[in-house]
Amino acid sequence: MNANLQKVVIRMSKLAIYVLIACQTISMVTATESTAQRKYLDEIEIVISNASGSRALLSLIKEIEYESHFKFAYTKGELKKKIVDLNGGRWNLRELLTEVSSQAEVSIQRVNESIALVEAGKSSSLPNVAERIVTQVSVSGKVTDENGEPLPGATIQEKGTTNGSITDVEGKFNLRVEEGAILTVSFVGYASQDIQVNGRSVIDITMEPDMSSLEEVVVVGYGLEVDKKDLTGSVAKADLDHALGTSNVSIIQALQGAIPGLNVGAVTNAGQNPTISVRAQNTLSSEASDNAPLIVLDGIIYRGNIIDINPSDIKSVEVLKDVSSAAIYGSQASNGVIVITTKGRSVISKPTFNYTMSHSIQAPSNQFTPMRADEYEGFYRDIFWAEGSRIGPDYLEEDPNYDLTANMKSLEIVNGYMDGLDTRWWDLFTGNGHTTNHNLSVQGGGESSSYFISGGYTDQAAFIEGDTYKRYNLRINLETDITDWMKIGTQTFVSVGDYSGVDPGPDVIFQAQPWAPIYDDQGEIIAQPDGSWINPYLRLNREDVDIDVNLSSVLFTQIKLPINGLTYRLNYANNYRTTDRRFFDPNANNFTGLAYRQDGKQWDWTFDNIVNYSRTFNSVHNVAATLLYGVEERRLDSFRATAQNFENDLLGFNLLEAGDPALNMVRSNFERETSLYQMARVLYNYKHKYYFTGTVRRDGFSGFGEDKKIGVFPSVALGWVLSEESFMKTLSAIDFLKLRASYGQSGRRGVDRYSTQAKVSSGPSYIFGDGGSASIGQSVASIANTSLGWETTTGTNLAIDFGIFGSRVSGSLEYYSNVTNNIIYDIEIPEITGFNSVNTNIAEVSNSGVELMLNGRVLDNGPLKWDISFNFNRLRNKIESIIGADIDEDGIEDDLVSSELFIGEPQNVIYDYEIVGMWQLEDEESGEIWDGFLPGTYKLRDINGDTAISSLDDRKILGYKDPSFRFGIGNTLSYKNFGLYFFINSIQGGKNYYMGNDAPHATSRWSNRDQLSYLNVPSGAWDYWMPENPNAKYRRLDNGGSYGGTPYSQRSFVRLQDVSLSYNLPTSWLEKLRIQSARITVSGKNLLTWTDWIGVDPETGTGFVPGRPLLRSYTMGLDVKF
Repeated sequence: MNANLQKVVIRMSKLAIYVLIACQTISMVTATESTAQRKYLDEIEIVISNASGSRALLSLIKEIEYESHFKFAYTKGELKKKIVDLNGGRWNLRELLTEVSSQAEVSIQRVNESIALVEAGKSSSLPNVAERIVTQVSVSGKVTDENGEPLPGATIQEKGTTNGSITDVEGKFNLRVEEGAILTVSFVGYASQDIQVNGRSVIDITMEPDMSSLEEVVVVGYGLEVDKKDLTGSVAKADLDHALGTSNVSIIQALQGAIPGLNVGAVTNAGQNPTISVRAQNTLSSEASDNAPLIVLDGIIYRGNIIDINPSDIKSVEVLKDVSSAAIYGSQASNGVIVITTKGRSVISKPTFNYTMSHSIQAPSNQFTPMRADEYEGFYRDIFWAEGSRIGPDYLEEDPNYDLTANMKSLEIVNGYMDGLDTRWWDLFTGNGHTTNHNLSVQGGGESSSYFISGGYTDQAAFIEGDTYKRYNLRINLETDITDWMKIGTQTFVSVGDYSGVDPGPDVIFQAQPWAPIYDDQGEIIAQPDGSWINPYLRLNREDVDIDVNLSSVLFTQIKLPINGLTYRLNYANNYRTTDRRFFDPNANNFTGLAYRQDGKQWDWTFDNIVNYSRTFNSVHNVAATLLYGVEERRLDSFRATAQNFENDLLGFNLLEAGDPALNMVRSNFERETSLYQMARVLYNYKHKYYFTGTVRRDGFSGFGEDKKIGVFPSVALGWVLSEESFMKTLSAIDFLKLRASYGQSGRRGVDRYSTQAKVSSGPSYIFGDGGSASIGQSVASIANTSLGWETTTGTNLAIDFGIFGSRVSGSLEYYSNVTNNIIYDIEIPEITGFNSVNTNIAEVSNSGVELMLNGRVLDNGPLKWDISFNFNRLRNKIESIIGADIDEDGIEDDLVSSELFIGEPQNVIYDYEIVGMWQLEDEESGEIWDGFLPGTYKLRDINGDTAISSLDDRKILGYKDPSFRFGIGNTLSYKNFGLYFFINSIQGGKNYYMGNDAPHATSRWSNRDQLSYLNVPSGAWDYWMPENPNAKYRRLDNGGSYGGTPYSQRSFVRLQDVSLSYNLPTSWLEKLRIQSARITVSGKNLLTWTDWIGVDPETGTGFVPGRPLLRSYTMGLDVKF
């Protein structure tokens, strides 16, 4: 391990230990139940200091708090100038407070151990001292499931308070509550219950399974949580029950295929962030970063990597899909929003420790293996069938005198062939990968404080040697009530990601010829066995340090304002990220060496001022409102120094000055941007039957021109619960039926922070005199456009939510339609201006789609249960306008064929020649073959009928790269302590969607005779044309002709993506071990794939090339709470 990294980890570990000790101490103090009998004020005596005369009221309050067990609540601004005149000595507490009330003109109310002081109004009668002692009773009991089995870990909470407890391994609990209290009992997968105490001391509770996902609580942004059944927008909550205990390193990777409209890409590298998109592509760019959703972590926009967030720390993940739901985040929400909430405040409880671990073994789900020497020799002859390895004119017979060595690139290869060498390069640098996770957390809290502290370690090694990743996580979430009207807290984490080390690359080790030797006769590594590529063993010798550090902290204060239901929250967030890159390759630049050091820093800070109001009037009018005023600043700072042609490379990147000074290069960069935003949101419902949500967001961004910096994005949503209407009561099969509709706008910046300004570049430009040095010149590199503004997405979402047959079946069906206009596109301008192009708000695209989500309980027979979920989504994309040009004056906007953008068509088209057959030797003999073609090359359709092929006239849209539809099927079965889960993920292309190129000659390395003469290929090769194989799928090996042609294939697949078998240890075992719960899990990922795609993997789109395979994994996991 790198020395600097060791220091960071040691410091993190020490900090974790200190905080654990501190929180354990706090918990022991705050969780202790007071059994002392409360006394009335006139029964309590107190001694105050002997000072006589005037004294500050605030000073007296502090003295009373010190001398008693009472805590005072007051507004400091009201009392800071008040003076009282009292003698020191022993006082009866009621008499003392009565005197204070009279002199300071305050009303005083005591409730148990709290005393509140409020400035008296003009009409108030003084003195005013009231008190109320709330009697507490002890309640105990047992929580069981529907079969009478105990439920350890169930939460019992006194409603409206943070007072609560968690059941032990036998499902038992004991709690002190107020007389007349209501207990809220909850457990994952079961419907929550509210139970009136009614003077009882023993209450046994039987939980019933939650048959409807509509009872879920979802986070919709800026501190607001609502019941799912109360939503008006399109918000999906992820099921995280099966996310842990698997080989997933990222929480988002665990959601692959599980939520309709959330598209998560597969990963093939260690420590790789998956690509993410929500619904469709709202811009003309197909880059993943331009279509990625906004990430919100613990209420704050998060700019770091998702993979830096420990999955074990996450409490919930919500996806805001429609414009109405995402509108609260305005200018950055056109691609949807993913809201991640980490674990935090809990009910009053003793510390609960949770240890989880998993270990995975990984291997390619579809492994290509290169040819061994014997097979490769036969293939090698086929490469040169037209150059002498076959005897004409039919070329069916091999020429035994043909010398293969004449085509080999180096003497080492020739000698290896003559010696019968068979080097297994692929096997030497590949093997089973692994992923190991360890996580330890502690969670608990007292009456006024709570905490969640965790540490995690991840070690991942992929299939190819040198492709590794390590992650170290530490999180501290704290929250404490300073008074009964004010609380403060933090959500802080640090993550260290170590990507150090480099692999030799799958293409090099796959395509190395089996005749290539590793060592020479002296046992030294041969640097270039074939005379061109570097020996993979030398590639592993490259020095590489690649460490990312991510420190993120949210500090908050929340205040209950004097108006009932009104709160103010201040969030201050910092996210500081650093990158440390150091690299040295002694074999680069013709073995003279190349090294660089690169440091990067990114610092984001955010201030959010949030006012929330929530009240219910007359038990029927439910109102929630939010006001937001915030500011964000981002700073990026980077530095890179590069050196090459080393005279002495012993110190590598630690002595860059040892490189050739004339070739050394230094670059630095600093960027800064600011955003200012305001938002207002109102949610209203009448009797939970009729719903209204209205939002207005106003954004300002420093990157736009002076007149375009501000954007305003409104939205509105309505909901109607038909099942609450009297005319629906006769339909007994329908338990819940709701209609939703929303309309609104969200924005996208579409530019970097300096795109509206002219940019100046500098560099060596002119030499004065013979032998003089080059002077540095400057020139304007890009033209300014201060008119650049926001891209705006206007969207409509229509939906129906339902629950039927006793909520055994529930789900939702949604239709959406979005139009994005003012898309920024780089249009060409006359070169006489001195520039080639300029960014302009000009293009427009539209998207529409359908999403379906179904949940059902198939079987509920005592201890045996079977739940199933199904999700489906289909979307269509269309380019409405690009630059508005109509050069041919036909009244229809022209396509941009060179950019493969077509009006009225989806983006990401496949525009190419259509293959209609294969030219044969007979065609050449008869003279029918066209110019530019050879026997064994593709016969292309002549669209315009001129018996010639032209790229302008004979290409057409053959299909589309995007999927036609996706679906996922999840099954969860449980029997007593056993659980089984399996998930099927599928992406389908329908008629002509989800097309890709899996042709072997798609890569230039296997496209012609010269390349194939020194590169290995997959064992079994492919169905290529030869004189004896005229009906092959793919063209001849050595030459594709002048026009080429590509046989595209659909990437459709069905994959058994996840299988998990779990076992909860019996409570009788756990009692002896003093363990709350323990679960053992065995799982598999990417176990089976059904597809016609012949490439490496259809989901990654990797074709018939030596790419990184998708890994199949087998995992053993453990989850213990104590």
